[in-house]
Amino acid sequence: MKRLFNRLLPKSWRSTVVTIPVIRLQGAIMAGGGQFRPSLSLASTAGVIEKAFGFDAPAVAISINSPGGSPVQSRLIF
Repeated sequence: MKRLFNRLLPKSWRSTVVTIPVIRLQGAIMAGGGQFRPSLSLASTAGVIEKAFGFDAPAVAISINSPGGSPVQSRLIF
């Protein structure tokens, strides 16, 4: 509702606040993972990434803390 009213106001009256979504991912990048070892793959991160890009933001920041892993899964996530 706030976005609708913001669009109706002249630009000089609007407060322009830009919010950048941040995705924080942690774990080894691989297709499969275990219960006690978190892993990152396209299947496990697709929902979060889609949700972040669903906002009307000019960019999305992704912070990945990973010891490495599969280059194929890395490319799919990219």
